[in-house]
Amino acid sequence: MNKCEDLFNIDIWIAEVNAEQMGVFGGWSQDQFKEASMNGRYFIGCATFVGVVLIAVAASAQSTTFERKIVTSSAARQIVDHCVATAEADFPMPIAVAVVDPYGILVEFHAMQGANETTGTTALLKAKTAARWRRSSTSVNQMVTSGENQAPFWIGDFPQPGGMPIMVDGLVVGAVGVGGPASRGDPCAIAAIESVFGAGSTPPQE
Repeated sequence: MNKCEDLFNIDIWIAEVNAEQMGVFGGWSQDQFKEASMNGRYFIGCATFVGVVLIAVAASAQSTTFERKIVTSSAARQIVDHCVATAEADFPMPIAVAVVDPYGILVEFHAMQGANETTGTTALLKAKTAARWRRSSTSVNQMVTSGENQAPFWIGDFPQPGGMPIMVDGLVVGAVGVGGPASRGDPCAIAAIESVFGAGSTPPQE
């Protein structure tokens, strides 16, 4: 007798007793009833057992980590170079550009000659703000000034124009911050990001 038969032997005996008491063998002998009952319960029991095993195996095979796309160093460098080239040709003052990963960790940075310390610091803060809130720092600014959410002031953000998240398949893979002329920061960041990742890689502008 195998394991499945062992598991359901008691149930079969109970079924025999009940059938005998109720007179429902239906013309079968007790041995025929026992055989049919065993076959049916054997199939159900084994199927249930196999199902439980498969569920346990699937659960043990579930991953304990997940993968996330993050802007690469080479892509970050291309973004910085594009933004700096735009500034050299068109901006009235030097800028600084910072690219961070989705967690706000610096991946790439460049400050043009003549840029001051504030320009460099605000570039990084704008990038971190865009990465944290998964929206442009201009949008965060509107959120703060409207009174919708004052949290950015309390957690060290810099909600001023010039920070832009990098979007891939609807997920933030990094962010760019441009320190310098406030009115030029967003257009510079958007153009640089889309030159590398393509159209739609920045959030819709309000």
